[in-house]
Amino acid sequence: MNLTTTSYAILGQLALQPWTMYDLAAQMRRNVTYFFPRAESQVYAEPKKLVELGLAEADSEATGKRSRTVYRITGKGREELARWLAEPTSKGPVLEYETMLRVMLAPFGRPEDLASTLERARDDISGMLETANRIRDEYLDGRAPFQRHVIHRSIMHDFLSSFADLVDEWAERSLARVAKWPDQDESERTAAAIEVIRRKPRRKPRRRD
Repeated sequence: MNLTTTSYAILGQLALQPWTMYDLAAQMRRNVTYFFPRAESQVYAEPKKLVELGLAEADSEATGKRSRTVYRITGKGREELARWLAEPTSKGPVLEYETMLRVMLAPFGRPEDLASTLERARDDISGMLETANRIRDEYLDGRAPFQRHVIHRSIMHDFLSSFADLVDEWAERSLARVAKWPDQDESERTAAAIEVIRRKPRRKPRRRD
């Protein structure tokens, strides 16, 4: 089968419950976009491909005077999803973050531009923090849409919340350093930079037997 990781992401959403195309796209924006972003055009194209392969089926349902297409996974689709989940991951994490590129190139700009970049990083990540807090409250109140999957969703929530906290705290610390630069000479700024590198602990990599 000519399936991509996006195919399995959509197949996994259909395994949760049937969706209309609109609701499926909204569900992808709710959480998947934070760790596996995909263009909405891909999300809209994939279910039709899964139907052609027999991994999903599409039914028309009437809602008032209008009809809508609802996609649901098939038994063959569940088998294929389970087979994929049993395989090792094809690649490790990949970070694509424009803020980091701007930090790297900051020596060629102005300190105030770097400060603006870091401020924007905090603004951008605040959306993820707000979403994490909202989802946290939903699960604590027992009203999350997929409360039945809480033991697995908690692992995902732990990662995304920790990542959001990491970015926010890093940007806050970095802004505090940049704010001191006008009162420091080059040797003081360099010493502070070396100290940051020195005090960051590194976890030892796992041994591969």
